[in-house]
Parts: sequence; structure tokens; C-alpha cells
Amino acid sequence: MKALIPLALLLISLPMFVPSAYLYLIGLALVFAILVASWDLMVGYTGQVNLGHTTFVGLGAYVAAILQVPSRIGVALEVHPFLAILLAGIFSALVGLAIGLITLRLKGYYFSLVTAILPLVFMQKVFVWRSIFGGEEGFSIPSEKLLVASTIEKYYVAVAFAIVSMALMFAITNSKIGLRFKAIRDSEELAEALGIDTTKYKVLAFVLSSFFAGIAGAVFVNYRLTVAPDLYDVPLMLLIILSAVIGGLGTLWGPFLMGVFVYLAKNWWLTAFRSGIVNEEIILYAILIVVAILMPKGVYNEIQEKLRERSTRS
Repeated sequence: MKALIPLALLLISLPMFVPSAYLYLIGLALVFAILVASWDLMVGYTGQVNLGHTTFVGLGAYVAAILQVPSRIGVALEVHPFLAILLAGIFSALVGLAIGLITLRLKGYYFSLVTAILPLVFMQKVFVWRSIFGGEEGFSIPSEKLLVASTIEKYYVAVAFAIVSMALMFAITNSKIGLRFKAIRDSEELAEALGIDTTKYKVLAFVLSSFFAGIAGAVFVNYRLTVAPDLYDVPLMLLIILSAVIGGLGTLWGPFLMGVFVYLAKNWWLTAFRSGIVNEEIILYAILIVVAILMPKGVYNEIQEKLRERSTRS
């Protein structure tokens, strides 16, 4: 957690060296990285594989967008963007609570199968009620109703969101609650034998993970001005899973840093290699597969092990 201070200083000073066009992408990468870390909070720390994390990203995005443009539901009262973002996270958490209370009593792969269907269910609502949600194209938020307008302001909002979110998630995982999460991950039966209410803590992890995902979805909308069904989509879920697994589950740092790398690689660094049927996604997935083979425990865990080996030798 102490590493957040130098990270914050680096990110705050970055605009002095990086053009605004690249700052825009780095800000989006930080928001995406929080999505990855929030998925790790559930999967890496409790061992419950949630394949529908984008459900809460989309929910947070659409709730914030509707609150900021209430005319779409025939309401004149507008909500301040900051409050809209917070309410989006709370709404996502409440939906996560309702879903978690039902699904997290399931054992084995059933929970994963149920969550995998959720994004498709919620995405259909966007198409059915297109007059409200905008259908396939979604809808835009007027610039005067956004939290901030300029690129540099959006970047600093993303930095603040990333640092605060990571600090909160580290505080959770390093607390007694985090210890119970890890006990459930290591052996659910043993955790129950020790008197831990495993269903209660799995639901809590799901709610917390959903809250951060909802907030991230709302920040995405305020960052890029538009809300659309792609925030529910399967490709986004695949990128989240790949980033977290290859970064190193159960570490928060690994998924966060790999999330930044994956987003920037996909949307910036690899775009120059696009040609014919080969695009940046194919190249990125190929790289990730190679990394997964070479570092099966995740990049962060492998680096930590190498550093420990060197320290013991010296």
C-alpha cells in the first residue's frame, strides 16, 4: 500500500511530459485497471469466479448517464455528476447484493455459469427500452453535464479515482475481512469449520467488487461522453479476466498494473502493427498466451519470487 504514494506522485507529474492525446488514453487505462483490480477483489481473494463483472460496469454507466440526463426518463431534476457517480456505485452494489444472496449459495461452477448470463440479460434491456437507453448506439451526455470537461481534468479525475479505489481495496484485503476472504479461497470447508459464515463473506466480496465496478462504469461515461452496450460486452470481460490472471490473482497490484499495460497496448502501442486480418487484439492475445505459459503464476507473483530468491542468495 505504501507504493501508492510514489505511484500517485508519478501520475500527478505525468502531464508535464506526456501530450494530452496520450494522457486521455492513460486516464482510460487507469479506469480499466480498477475494473481488473475489482474483479480480483472477488475472484483472487475468495476464489469465486465471477464471469459477469461487466454487468455492474454497464449498470453503473447507465445509472450515472440517466441521472445526469434525466430528460430521457421524463424527469427535470438533474443530479450533480459526482453524486451520480456515487449513486451508480451504490446501485450496482445493491444489485450485486440481490444477485449474490441468491447465487453465492451455489457450489462449484454453478455460480460462474449464472454470472456469465447476467451481462446478456441486462444488455437486452438496453435494446428493448431503446427510447430510454439509446439501443445499440447508446446516447451522449452534454459536456456541460459532465463531471469535468477538459482532457487534463478528466485525467486527474481518473488518477484520483484509481488511487482512492486501490487504497480502499488494499485496506479491505489487509483487514480481518480480507483474512476471511483468503480463508474461504484457500479452503471453504475449513473456513466453515472455523466458524466463518462463508456465504456472508462471499456476498460481501461480491457487493464490494460490484460497487467498484459500478463506479468505474460511471467514470468511463463521464470520461468518454457516451454510454453504450459495449460496457456490458463479452470482449471487455475477456480483457478483464486476461489482465487479472496474467497479472497475478490475489495481489491487486498485478491485475492493476497489467490492466494498464493491456489497455494501452490494445489502444495505443499495438495499433501501428495493424495490417490485413491481423489486428492489435490478435497480437495482444498472442502475447498474453506466451506470458501465461512462461509465467503461470502471474507476472507479479513471478517477479516477487525472483526478488525473494535473489535476497536469500545475497
